[in-house]
Amino acid sequence: MSRKHDKDMWQEPHDKTQWLLDLIDMSEAAVKTYEKYLLNEIDHERLSSVMTRLRKLLPMSIEKKYRDD
Repeated sequence: MSRKHDKDMWQEPHDKTQWLLDLIDMSEAAVKTYEKYLLNEIDHERLSSVMTRLRKLLPMSIEKKYRDD
């Protein structure tokens, strides 16, 4: 899947089914990693790495929607 990293340049994925599967997998990994972080089983660098990979899958236009919350 080809993506630009500029959050304002996010493009619709060509294969939406694969994108959705990747998003679900990465979301599950993020939740499990966060649980490990809360239990002091991993450090913040590992958590940050997983969260960054999850963020790259998300359409960043949603960031504007929640900016004022």
